[in-house]
Amino acid sequence: MKKNYWFFLILILGLAVMSCEDSTDPVPDTGTVYVESTPTGAQIWLDGVNTGEVTPGTIDASPGAHIVTLKLDGYGDLEFNVSVTAGEEFILTSGTTLSQLGSLIVQSEPAGATIILDGVNTGEVTPHTFSLADDNYTVVLQLTDYADSTEITQIANGGTATVSINLRPTFVTTFTTSFYESADPSSEHPSGLDLSSGAAISIKAGVNQDVDIFYNSDGFIVMSAKDRNGMTRETYFKVGNSTDIHDGINSPVKDNSWLTQIPDTETKYVFLYDADGHYSKFIIEDIEGGVPGVSAQLHVKWLYNDRENNTQF
Repeated sequence: MKKNYWFFLILILGLAVMSCEDSTDPVPDTGTVYVESTPTGAQIWLDGVNTGEVTPGTIDASPGAHIVTLKLDGYGDLEFNVSVTAGEEFILTSGTTLSQLGSLIVQSEPAGATIILDGVNTGEVTPHTFSLADDNYTVVLQLTDYADSTEITQIANGGTATVSINLRPTFVTTFTTSFYESADPSSEHPSGLDLSSGAAISIKAGVNQDVDIFYNSDGFIVMSAKDRNGMTRETYFKVGNSTDIHDGINSPVKDNSWLTQIPDTETKYVFLYDADGHYSKFIIEDIEGGVPGVSAQLHVKWLYNDRENNTQF
């Protein structure tokens, strides 16, 4: 009888121990991260992978260091470093307000320029609109046959910044010089201009064959050289609408409305079309003299397009 007693006692104790072992909770092998954001609805990415959860929400993560990224259309990404402990929850609610993106509009004349943004080729060409966070940005535009152009701009408070650039052709040369009225046609006081070279030239017979336009004392006009003092080159004039020859406005195509002269009082730039079929953009910047004993002198600047029948400036 005693043997049976001890047998049952040992059996009961064994069952009790086994019951205790079975009731022990398993040790978790992951932790969680709880994330909120303003506004809500941001995608929660973990280590570069979309978890499929949105804020406010909880994601599972293995123990250790992770990167949590919040993404929401129209807002800049937010990135956080978190450290996860198995069986514990990491709460991420501080600093989770998303900043609304602004717009950067980039355009050029002509269009089709490659857009370099902060030194990185975006793969986009003008015109294009970027969605970007508030910051300063350096925009470089590149286009074959045009000089690279750079502009620094800023997006603030989720607003819009616009970069609009008139690209300058590399086949257009800028010249600046002075020439005199024709009353004294000496080489010391040259009255003619060779538009292609930028040179002021005497209009004396025998040395004047490259003169395109000259400053005539008779009426104080700048006019075509053709049929004057043995000169042969004919140039036509068309007055523009501005005083800024770098305004990016191209020349109209030469037609029958173009003239062969302008007064020396003209303040706006003038488009020129020479005997070789080249366009220039010409302006009188200043005038000196023009009183008894002092020859009138014009200080001028022009852009010369070295491509035949090309109207771009």
